[in-house]
Amino acid sequence: MKKNIRYILKLLIFVGVFLVFPLSAEAAQYNIPSSIRFTIERENDEPPIVYYFSHPDAIDKSYPILVLCEGSSSKRDIGSVFFIRDYFSERVTPLQVGYLTVEKWGVDGNQVDEEEFWNHYTRSQRLTDHLKVIKQLEAEPPSGWNGKLIFIGASEGGPLVTDLSIHCPNTLATINWVGAGDWSWADELWQFFEDWKEKSFWVRLYDAVPRWFPFSPDVPPTRREFDTLVQEIIRNPTPSLSMGGMTYLYHADAFQIPSIDYSQIHFPFLVVEGTKDSTIISCDQFVQKAQEAGAPITYFRIEGMDHWIRKRPDVIDQSFEWLKEQLQEQVDN
Repeated sequence: MKKNIRYILKLLIFVGVFLVFPLSAEAAQYNIPSSIRFTIERENDEPPIVYYFSHPDAIDKSYPILVLCEGSSSKRDIGSVFFIRDYFSERVTPLQVGYLTVEKWGVDGNQVDEEEFWNHYTRSQRLTDHLKVIKQLEAEPPSGWNGKLIFIGASEGGPLVTDLSIHCPNTLATINWVGAGDWSWADELWQFFEDWKEKSFWVRLYDAVPRWFPFSPDVPPTRREFDTLVQEIIRNPTPSLSMGGMTYLYHADAFQIPSIDYSQIHFPFLVVEGTKDSTIISCDQFVQKAQEAGAPITYFRIEGMDHWIRKRPDVIDQSFEWLKEQLQEQVDN
């Protein structure tokens, strides 16, 4: 009888998960003007890098280019960067800057090739693609561009804009939303799983439910087992296996990303993090080490905010106000 009750309870939980998290959803369709879509060819007949660039309305004076980097994708959510580009357009347009966004490999507006996507989706690939686009713009500068760059990134886009800023000596300012951390990816990932476990309704409901159900039942139950799996993933960086919702290919790349050289941050850098985000301690250490290295860091440590900054338009507006101040200082100087 007890086994039957457990079985029924598990079945109800699975049904509830499918109702809350549908297995598939119709992808959004975007009307993307051909005038802002550009491509850069890759080698070996691989799909081109697709990016979107638009001039400011007033092109009679020089302007910087704002590069916006979106967060991560999952198997339930592979879509165009155009969504996040359009979402922030009302805040970007008044700045009178160029506006640049780069698609992830395998995505071209309304077209998504999932096999191409997962076979190439890593943080390093995103960095490489963005750098190639920037080099292309430097080789053939848009009319009016003053050569300066602004970077804004959220979540996975956070470490991306940190790296881009350091790679590009012409960086004017950077905003890192909920993506600045000093810990390794393995440490941050484990902390995320621990945080999920403590907050999970399913784990509190019944102790027979897998440790991180429904998020990812393939996560090892102990840190020692997790660390062993990390090494196995590094040795086998395949896109055909996954852990925690991401492929081994993705994780292996992220596990081996080198530490940040904080001494290379010479430009105004805004860090935004919520105290309820699982990476808050890692972010605190990022800010502390950056300040100790002499980096011009501004820290918005938002009490009670979690990882989903889109739920806090007030914080987004504060960030853009900070950016306007940096742009004004450039004009005054």
